[in-house]
Amino acid sequence: MTEKEKRDRGQLYIPGRDQDLHGEITRAKDLCHEYNLIRPSDTEKKTELIRRILGKMGENCLFVSPFWCDYGYNIEVGDHFFANHNCVILDGAKVTFGDYVYLGPDCGFYTAGHPLDVRSRNQDLEYAYPITVGDNVWIGGGVKVMPGVTIGSNTVIGGGSVVVSDIPAGVVAAGNPCRVIRRLDSEEIEVPDTLMGNPGKPEGEAGAAMLARMNKTHGPVTEWALSFMDPTGADRLLDIGCGGGATIERLAKLAPQARITGLDHSPISVQESKEFNQALIDEGRVEVLEASVEELPFEDNTFDRITTVESFYFWPAPQENLKEVRRVLKPGGRFFLIADIYGKAGLDQTTLENIDLYDLFNPSKEEFLILFRNAGFIAVKIHVKDGTDWICVEGIK
Repeated sequence: MTEKEKRDRGQLYIPGRDQDLHGEITRAKDLCHEYNLIRPSDTEKKTELIRRILGKMGENCLFVSPFWCDYGYNIEVGDHFFANHNCVILDGAKVTFGDYVYLGPDCGFYTAGHPLDVRSRNQDLEYAYPITVGDNVWIGGGVKVMPGVTIGSNTVIGGGSVVVSDIPAGVVAAGNPCRVIRRLDSEEIEVPDTLMGNPGKPEGEAGAAMLARMNKTHGPVTEWALSFMDPTGADRLLDIGCGGGATIERLAKLAPQARITGLDHSPISVQESKEFNQALIDEGRVEVLEASVEELPFEDNTFDRITTVESFYFWPAPQENLKEVRRVLKPGGRFFLIADIYGKAGLDQTTLENIDLYDLFNPSKEEFLILFRNAGFIAVKIHVKDGTDWICVEGIK
């Protein structure tokens, strides 16, 4: 029996004796090293490489560099997975994560262990027992999970915990060793529609529910920001990332003489926006298209005004995407980037956690100025509202 076969049966084995294992570990370490050197903004390259490293990976997953593992192929990750900086997975055995799992920084998952008997241990013997994490699990920063542990779905593990035995579903657990502190009630276990709906690219019934809510919650900041827009003489308006369609309706009221185009890369957003604005579509005043800000399906110098509300956080290549927006804006036209937070001191803890959770791109006022100027806008105005974290960045072509 080879050392690899012993490992896979949960028996004691010596990895250094097996050339196959040595080659697999070297490959994984080389790929991790390469992954960790990729620029954070090059998301396409990072996604492509992490898929080569892992055995299985769902949609909308992110490992923030640096990330290290032993083999890679023993790691299986569900949809909507997030691992913050310095995640280490020693995957001699299977390490399986469900959907909507979030890991704080400096987390470790260690399937590998060594015998307590010193004579056996000094022979370089070790073992590997699988680790399983269910759906909808939040694991705080600095948590270490030991060989053979299962963490149930809908559970929260407090930061700094050392998990040495199974943790049931639907609980808060913490400590060293990690123990159940309390059970979560049904309302706490229910997954928020923002998580299920995927704010970066809404999908499914949860996405539709999230969009309906955002039509209302984004209303105040949008109304405030649109007060800076003078629609006089504007015949063509574009809303990028039109979401649930409420901004399109507001633009139609603000500029009754204009034709308005809504655009989103999410099919469910396009569907919801069309339903929300069906009367305006029937009048021929509105159209809603499925497309991405990466490649806008319009000729140069098409629009007098362009808006985007609460979507810039998720743009795949912000600097290049701003250049694309400017391309389709008419000379003298104005672009309004609207958001209810921006990079500044004093953001509350919940907001900071959400920025981390959803990997939001959240520039400061100074960074917005640089981004817009580098995109070629001849003038940039920054509007902020006192007593809030709201921002409206106005770029003029």
